[in-house]
Amino acid sequence: MKRALLIAVTTGVLAAAAFGQRPPVPQPQVPPGLPTGGYAAPSAGNVAASGNDAAASGSDAPVGSRDQLEIKVFQDPNLNTKATVTDDGKITMPLINKVAVSGLTPTEIEQRIKTLLEKFINNPDVSVTVLEAGSKPISVIGAVMRPGRIGITGNISLIQAITQAGGLASGYGRTLYVLRTASNGLTEQISVDVDDLMVNGNPDLNLPLRPNDVINVPVDSSISIYVLGEVMHPGAVQFRRSQTPTLLQVLSSAGGPTDRASKGVVLKRVVAGTEKTFHYDFRKIIDGRQADVVLMDGDRLIFQESFF
Repeated sequence: MKRALLIAVTTGVLAAAAFGQRPPVPQPQVPPGLPTGGYAAPSAGNVAASGNDAAASGSDAPVGSRDQLEIKVFQDPNLNTKATVTDDGKITMPLINKVAVSGLTPTEIEQRIKTLLEKFINNPDVSVTVLEAGSKPISVIGAVMRPGRIGITGNISLIQAITQAGGLASGYGRTLYVLRTASNGLTEQISVDVDDLMVNGNPDLNLPLRPNDVINVPVDSSISIYVLGEVMHPGAVQFRRSQTPTLLQVLSSAGGPTDRASKGVVLKRVVAGTEKTFHYDFRKIIDGRQADVVLMDGDRLIFQESFF
């Protein structure tokens, strides 16, 4: 009767742990003397950037050859046109013919066209929009369905770029990175929590992109932990590496302990070519008297049998 009650309580606690509702316990620990690389606590999911203008639009970036522009002259709609910058850096417009624009920002192009039109129109009102940055495409690499370059149509956001790349592929990691060239010529990296962006729909993370931005969605490789002995479903348990699996999570994934399980569990791990053995009491971990244990790829857990 006591054993049945223990199993019921244990199963309930493990189920709560699997869904992120386990009672407060000390922070997970790595077995003493073992490397901790790759098991830093995940960030809170905020955007981190090296510059203050991380979310700035690319509308003021200089244009180049093969960029497609939309030009509007509000005093005369007949002058409205869409033009592609040629390899020699020019566009062609009605009335003023060829205009050199390569290396100029849209604002600077507006002023140049306005100056040329003043011979024909009194105080012309001109707008220039980059429809597609053919010379500086955005690239999406990593765990997406169609990695590669995409064009810019108007102002494109991070979610729109991922959508144009076919969406996220299986095995994507917890964090994606937007790489871009800062004003000082150096590359800056902006970190974005994928689930906060795509699942929670956090609008602050849906960055407006610039020409030449690179979106890197790293693949989150899987790891296997082997569970043996007195558990309901012995065998290999798989996690994504970024999930930082712990002993309780693995025990829950294996269905919990059997009614023959003792409190003891043995962890076997190969470190620098040598197998090391560690002993734990999973009941103390469940009730918070001992910190949960962070596990690594290839670890073996053996839940021991009770003989009493």
